[in-house]
Amino acid sequence: MLVRLPYGRKFVDIDLPDTANIVYPRELPGVVDSRSEIRRAMEHPIGCPPLRQLALGKSDVVVVINDITRPAPSRLMLEEILIELEAGGIREDEITLVIACGNHRANTPEEIQEMLGSELSSRLRIFNHDCEGEENLTFCRETNTGFPVWINSVVAHASLKVLTGLITPHHSAGYSGGRKSIMPGVAGIKTLNRHHSLPTRPYQPASGWMKGNPFHEEAVKVARSVGVDFIVNVVKNSSGDIVKAVAGEMEAAHEHGVAVCEKSWVIKFRQKYDIVIVTPGGYPRDVNLHQAQKAMSTAETLLNDDGVIVLVAQCLEGIGKFVDWLKQAETPREVIERFRREGFTREQSSKAFMCARALDKYTVIVSCSGIEKSDLERMFFRYAPSPHAAVEDALAIKGPDSSMLVLPYAVSCVPNITRSN
Repeated sequence: MLVRLPYGRKFVDIDLPDTANIVYPRELPGVVDSRSEIRRAMEHPIGCPPLRQLALGKSDVVVVINDITRPAPSRLMLEEILIELEAGGIREDEITLVIACGNHRANTPEEIQEMLGSELSSRLRIFNHDCEGEENLTFCRETNTGFPVWINSVVAHASLKVLTGLITPHHSAGYSGGRKSIMPGVAGIKTLNRHHSLPTRPYQPASGWMKGNPFHEEAVKVARSVGVDFIVNVVKNSSGDIVKAVAGEMEAAHEHGVAVCEKSWVIKFRQKYDIVIVTPGGYPRDVNLHQAQKAMSTAETLLNDDGVIVLVAQCLEGIGKFVDWLKQAETPREVIERFRREGFTREQSSKAFMCARALDKYTVIVSCSGIEKSDLERMFFRYAPSPHAAVEDALAIKGPDSSMLVLPYAVSCVPNITRSN
């Protein structure tokens, strides 16, 4: 049977055995009018007064937006936020936008224009966050667990702080959105080093895990210490349509959005599989292996021992900074042990660790356009020139009767294994 998989901005078709199980997230219907939904959420905020009331008497405002790797409707949210701020007496020249790059590269002018449109991107004051630019960071405090809180100075000193974002499953934080715009979005490298290392970073994939997850709970503490006044977040379906917008107090509004998200993304499975074929869901989630790796984390939770992961991702921007950690190692286990010793670095050691975690237990076959075969093989992956070839290789390894699962939108799935008696 033919199955269509998202690949970059387009799709690819692969021929699979008729016994393969194809699973999509539960598709909640998109709203009729995205702008009206965002406006509705802002007019009925959760846990705090409307933004226009919070803006009264404030002298300057920072609005934090996602970077290009997150498919958030930043322009729509920002346009509605600007209306509210104006109603609260805030002039446009008192507003600064900070792009929550975390430890990612800066967004280019072209990407900013893509996210915000030409008019907003040209008339507003916009900064990319740089986690290593110490001259642009402010030390706020230490949390009660000893986390040093270094935050972008524009954010730290603003009299009104507004976050925007997208709530979707996240392989370490449980769900994205809310507090993640602060931690890691606008945090300094010293804070990231502590937060993104073991044991705060869960060893195993943690999609959907919030309560008791230190990665989530420490991020909340950091965001609380900074003092967030208002958030606007959305939940999308796998087609990219907004199904719900939430606004208001950071934790309360985020929790409401997570509850909506769970209705769509949590999927029950009664078994594990020999072969799991995954894609991150197309652009921008498969822009490079750094982003596409998240689909592997979903596959890990659904594989039998010695299983095979097939990752189909365009990766036009190649691998990402973590390449050296894998290329310098003799085995995936060596990368895992190095990460235990050294922890997170700007060179993306955590991504190297998460790739190595999968490679240490499973065979991982990658079909992509932007990475050379020699580079993949030096990092312990198996290369496939096409998705069809990747499937053939997986079946050759596990046998023609092996069980197969396909997740075309893997990073939007939260697996729940409920084995039958």
